[in-house]
Amino acid sequence: MKLFNFRHQAMPQLVLRAHDPASAQRRRVLLWTGWLLSLAAVWLIASYVAAPDLLTVQAELRSARAKVGQLQTQLERSQRELSMNQKSDQVSRTANESLQATLRTQEEELAGLRSDIAFFQRLMDGKSGRRGLTVQDLAVRPIEGGRGYNLRATFTQNLRKGEVTKGTVAIGIEGMQGDRIVSLGWDSLSGRAAGVLPQFSFKYFQRFDSSFILPEGFTPNRIRLVVKSEQGDNTEQTFAWSQALSHGVDDDVWQ
Repeated sequence: MKLFNFRHQAMPQLVLRAHDPASAQRRRVLLWTGWLLSLAAVWLIASYVAAPDLLTVQAELRSARAKVGQLQTQLERSQRELSMNQKSDQVSRTANESLQATLRTQEEELAGLRSDIAFFQRLMDGKSGRRGLTVQDLAVRPIEGGRGYNLRATFTQNLRKGEVTKGTVAIGIEGMQGDRIVSLGWDSLSGRAAGVLPQFSFKYFQRFDSSFILPEGFTPNRIRLVVKSEQGDNTEQTFAWSQALSHGVDDDVWQ
């Protein structure tokens, strides 16, 4: 039987150390922080090596963006100012056009007043002598859409100063009806009751207006006005139809 000799072997020594969790946590944080810083350093170095002007380009890009913002602000301000100027210009044009139209109207009214004043001065200056009831002029013009006509005559007198002259006007027209000479009285022309004549009333002059209708197929040649006043002044004047019609073409006569 074989005997085994057990030799005394040395046992390993155990080292006991105190466990510090906080210290271990700090070491891990330091390791992670160092690792992240190393990555950032590598990225910066790589960026500089790959594109050495990247930082400059980024700075220029930020500057360009700021400049674009400034220009956009200036553009918006300029657009607002332009819109305001356009509106102001439109208002000025409208006001100027209205003013021009008003001036034209006033000039026309002034011309009419000057004509009336000149007529009145001729009437009152006495150079043409004292005259009783007179028909100064006569104008007719057709009414659209029918056989009717408008008539305007000017009556004057400077014999009775300050006295109102009143009376009636009988309008008659001579012409051709077929192959016959016909004289139409006011009753035939007006369509009104017989004996009802237009009236007038004035001191020195008056624009007298009336209207009438010609029969179908009638061709006028002359128009006659018989004017009678209550004071006993009577006048009868005859005008060529063509002359009265030509005078009626002037729009100033009807203003």
